[in-house]
Amino acid sequence: MKNVLTVMRRDLGAYFTSPVGYVFMMAFVTLGFIFYLGLNLPMVAEMRSYFQVLSWLLCIFAPAVTMRVWAEERKENTWEMLLTFPMQAHELVLGKFFAALVFFAITLSATLVIPLMLAALGNPDGGAIVGGYIGALFLGAFFLALGILFSGFFKDQIVAFVLTLLACLLLFFLGFDPVAAALDAKMAELGSSWQLGSFLSNVFGFVDHYESFTRGVVDFADVLYFLAWTVLFLALNVLFIDGRNRPKARTVFATAVVLCLGIGFIFNWVIIDLSLGRFDLTEEKIYTVSKATKAIFADIDTPVQVKLYITPKAKMPAGLKDVEQSITDKLDEIRIATGGKIEYSTVYLEVENMFAKDKGDKGDEDKSEEDVLEARMLDKGVQPFSAATRGVAEMSNKLVYSSLGVQYKDKEEEIIQPIDAHALTELEYRLVNVVYKQTLDKKPIVALVAPKEAINIDPQMKAMLRQMGQPIPESEDPYVYLEQILQYEKYDVRRVELTKESPLPEEYDALAVINPRSLNDRQRWEINRALYSGKPVVLAVQTYEWDYRPTRNGISVSPREEKPEVNPLLTAYGLGVSDEILMDENNVELTIQTGGLQGLLGGGTRVPSPTHILVNNNSMNKDMSITNRLSSVFYLWGTALDIDNDKVAKLGLEVEPLMFTSDRAWTVKDPETLGRVGLDAPGDASKMKAYPLMAMIQGQFPDAFEGKERPAWPKPQTQPGQPPMPQDDEAEPPAPPVEAKPGKLVLLGCSEMFRKNFIQPGSGNLDLFLNAVDAVTLNENLAFVRGNKPILRMIDEAGDSSKMFWMALVYLLPNAFIAILGVSIVVLRLRSRNAYTLAHTGGN
Repeated sequence: MKNVLTVMRRDLGAYFTSPVGYVFMMAFVTLGFIFYLGLNLPMVAEMRSYFQVLSWLLCIFAPAVTMRVWAEERKENTWEMLLTFPMQAHELVLGKFFAALVFFAITLSATLVIPLMLAALGNPDGGAIVGGYIGALFLGAFFLALGILFSGFFKDQIVAFVLTLLACLLLFFLGFDPVAAALDAKMAELGSSWQLGSFLSNVFGFVDHYESFTRGVVDFADVLYFLAWTVLFLALNVLFIDGRNRPKARTVFATAVVLCLGIGFIFNWVIIDLSLGRFDLTEEKIYTVSKATKAIFADIDTPVQVKLYITPKAKMPAGLKDVEQSITDKLDEIRIATGGKIEYSTVYLEVENMFAKDKGDKGDEDKSEEDVLEARMLDKGVQPFSAATRGVAEMSNKLVYSSLGVQYKDKEEEIIQPIDAHALTELEYRLVNVVYKQTLDKKPIVALVAPKEAINIDPQMKAMLRQMGQPIPESEDPYVYLEQILQYEKYDVRRVELTKESPLPEEYDALAVINPRSLNDRQRWEINRALYSGKPVVLAVQTYEWDYRPTRNGISVSPREEKPEVNPLLTAYGLGVSDEILMDENNVELTIQTGGLQGLLGGGTRVPSPTHILVNNNSMNKDMSITNRLSSVFYLWGTALDIDNDKVAKLGLEVEPLMFTSDRAWTVKDPETLGRVGLDAPGDASKMKAYPLMAMIQGQFPDAFEGKERPAWPKPQTQPGQPPMPQDDEAEPPAPPVEAKPGKLVLLGCSEMFRKNFIQPGSGNLDLFLNAVDAVTLNENLAFVRGNKPILRMIDEAGDSSKMFWMALVYLLPNAFIAILGVSIVVLRLRSRNAYTLAHTGGN
């Protein structure tokens, strides 16, 4: 060990005595920052994109660092002298390797300014960042060991650099899915069933092994991959150094290369489908089975039967080769975590069998078991989906199977599909959601009150539609996706208008009122009755909408009051929705469709405005299931909540704020003062603060209509020029009495965020709505499970001065650190040299 440290100190000193070493360090750090940041601050508080850049940047840095390790020794004729020292070959190799690794680690430490910046600006996942740095060290060791091996083959450093660079790039591209898919497609074109690209990717490619570290997961199989190849490269280096002057050295070394590569092939092939355990370093253990999942399965007395319907791995596209392994790994984790509450099996399906059946190639008596199985699965609802695969010169699609069938007791099997690489992040929730809903006696009923809107169509357009024989739409449903997604989540949705003709159903489990408009006394009475009787209610209120009109001078903005008329009810509970316009410096641009050619081509004008509020994760209540792990929410044109804490406390209600603006928000009382889009914030910072946007209220709600008769439904009004509307004077039967029970109310001052324009799969707006419904209707654990996935940790919009400060700090501080390190070493060496000179000259 002493000899290893001696060689390491010697080589490490050589890195820092040459200006070239500092140039390498500064170039590596600066190029990484340029490709990661450019000249702007990051929008998301994560470093995964940086570590992805780092992987191919190392393909250049590692060869540059190692090209001189042995080549320079040979060029300066110190090679033979080194071999005469009382040191073993493995000590020389390890000393040089650790010197290069320490040099790389010091260089990598100069990038720690990025986590510092992210922590100051946002709320990064420290565990994922630590995992990324661990992965970078393993990848660096892997490349450095390869570079040192190649350096020993040549006297010319440039030759060593170029060949090491090519080897690193080859290993990088072998693990790149598009390259593997292209090679597989080429083999198929040549009539071979051997998937060469997938084979090389599994054996040599490091990309997938490195990616798991960047997610914050340290998988033992990935650690073994990097350790195995690093050790093999170092072992070959030792054999080459130790035996280069011996008889038949080339033959022995060539044999050793073949044996080592064979060992590496076999080792990687064995561990590729093994689950050897892993550490989840993420802060909230998002890649580990959640406690909420364990709690839900704890109430299940019979194991859930799960079947995986999937295309065999050999016939999967390159990008989906690992899907089966990922699914079964997750099922095994859930099985172990829940004490065996799920049992699963795999059924392999091939689309080709269905094609043969459809073409009538086989009669019924000639059908194989595979054909019969395919037909039965298709009838059950197991459908193949189209997966993109890259050929040599074009993209193509391939139909494959990847679905889960879930059955609890004697319930009908429900199919979860498709499960591709993207859907894996939500697999736990999708499975648990189906299981939980199957344990219920019936589907939960949600009464959904959401308005439809009339469409004003140009008369010429109407005439054109009539000529074309097309129906003329009279209204559109901006909240149709809410109804569809609730149905997809296994809710029984009853869409009502909350009128006499379309009242609330006699039985329902939850009430969702989205964008109420001009509520009358009877409608407020119905909502009050629901709360008083313990029915959970989700109430999303929109006070203002905005019209954007293009003019010669830009975009003209005018607010339009929605008049929800909900505050007369909410004040009885100590609550309210503010009628002041809310603005926030943390906002995003909105694309407004315009006329002309730009509008016809689907373009528009990007309009910034402080009313386009973006609520980030760090402004949400992480202790509540509804907002526990949301990425960001687009709170468009919303207003703040008014909460009378004294009155709420007097009524015995519990209020838990769920979401706030940033602390740089303000309100405007008079809409007429908004003369333009993008109104500047008030100069006085004391007028800015964080405003509550959403709250959960629990407890026994008072009867706001106590002592009053039930309001009658308003009588239909006759429109001018229309015949009188028939009046129904029949008296309503008396309302059945209800028992007072504690209830739940989720209140937020925005409903625009739930329109179909802003509800997309995986969006924060959609997850917020589903979390709210799940938490108040069924079990808040469902919302916790839904949040057990990666999220975008958005960073609040920074001011110009803050941007300039952090950009200067990021680019200047690491390079200043490297420069100071270099100057310090030079000064120390000069002092050491002077002291040595004085000691040997006696001060003369």
